[in-house]
Amino acid sequence: MTAGGESSRRTASSLDLSDIRLSGDPLSTQPLHGGDALVLMGREDDVTAVLRAVGTRTGVRPVPAPAAAGRGARERVGRWLRTHSGVTDPALQQEVLTRVGLASDVGPRTRLTDLDTTGRARVRIAAVALVGAHAPATTHIVLDAPLAGVPGHQRAGLRAILARELTAHSLGAVLSTDSPVDALVLDARIIELDAEQVAQEGDVTTILGKPRGGLSAALGGANVMSGLARRGWLSIGHSQVRRRTELDGPVYLAIPTDAVTLSVDEFDPAFRGEFVFETIVIGVRDDGDTLQVRLSPVDNEAGLPLVVDVLDASPRRAWAAITPDRGGEPQQADQPADDQPSRTDQPGAPAQPAPASGAWAVLHPGLGPDLTTQLSRIRMGSRLWAEVDTQRIHVWSVEV
Repeated sequence: MTAGGESSRRTASSLDLSDIRLSGDPLSTQPLHGGDALVLMGREDDVTAVLRAVGTRTGVRPVPAPAAAGRGARERVGRWLRTHSGVTDPALQQEVLTRVGLASDVGPRTRLTDLDTTGRARVRIAAVALVGAHAPATTHIVLDAPLAGVPGHQRAGLRAILARELTAHSLGAVLSTDSPVDALVLDARIIELDAEQVAQEGDVTTILGKPRGGLSAALGGANVMSGLARRGWLSIGHSQVRRRTELDGPVYLAIPTDAVTLSVDEFDPAFRGEFVFETIVIGVRDDGDTLQVRLSPVDNEAGLPLVVDVLDASPRRAWAAITPDRGGEPQQADQPADDQPSRTDQPGAPAQPAPASGAWAVLHPGLGPDLTTQLSRIRMGSRLWAEVDTQRIHVWSVEV
């Protein structure tokens, strides 16, 4: 079969995913066509189960990660490639190993144990390339977290190589990742899984712009909840936190983790005085450059359970601190004015002073004047007062 004929056949092929069911519902009603990529995101157990089911289909070949330790890590690259691509010719193997960016001294006789995480990821992509070029019966591959553990500065190059090899051979792919950028570069459709269900399906903009699952909420830096819009108001459970809306009926909403003001004083001047409620710190976590707390309201009819940024030492925050005129926040799709706009939004409001050197980490002055004081006040069991900036709540209909 010629390369052109092989490509045409793969492009015309499709993979039906509707009979893979989660909690009684199909994984997707849209077939995966040849050359298309589908990214699964969500809890590891859910994703692994779906990948395993997809891998049993006719025309689908799973390409596992090369072993990093143990007996399997002593296997030679050539033998591993033969097992997972079906290509036995060392010259063909060497050609593709070079094409995916492995050093000239890495070849079929190299042992997997001699490679680092990035090197093993390149070998895996080499297997994909060999399947694409020499296994015409395979129309789709399955890759469980192909870029896991690869440092960021190398991950960009590897995802571009993977996208290149898939496109060159019109090879379809079902893979998992925790990075929406991977899906964007691969031009992939995303299915997010949560609690053995399909949380949502769509492109990167849909998944992060209107998150419904735990992973997309975390990636988007937001608390995702359900609510009800009636008579021009959005209600969130029984809490007093609400805002004006033009929507009607059941809705989803996202509250950014940096859209909450915290203080040890109920009457802190930083509060606008609309929906201030008392909370208890029930969790503290380090999210890279950001320290976050998980809050539980003392009264569920007053407040909401939230994850909130409390300290931010990221370079982006530092840059914002020294460029105070960088521009305003983008407007949300559903953003009618609140009854009482915030002080900084009012005409003629004084500009907020740029923080002193190093002060960008302090997001809530009401927790204390310095980091040491703040850290002493955000421990497990601490009681704080909170207020949500309702203008920054993003709302969309459940039916969208």
